[in-house]
Amino acid sequence: MSAYQWTTQTPIAPGWYWYRGQAHEADPFIVQVDEVGQFQWPDGGYQEVKLAKGEWAGPIQLPEE
Repeated sequence: MSAYQWTTQTPIAPGWYWYRGQAHEADPFIVQVDEVGQFQWPDGGYQEVKLAKGEWAGPIQLPEE
């Protein structure tokens, strides 16, 4: 399994990513970034990745069989 590192660089490829706010005010969570560069917050709202102020890690790789 690869090691992930937090970065403020926003994802440029679709996939699943870890996300956490810059102030670490909440536990990190996993989001799916779509082909147009949006992701869904846990409360159901959508946002453009480039507007999110936080840190990212990923994309998360599927486990091997």
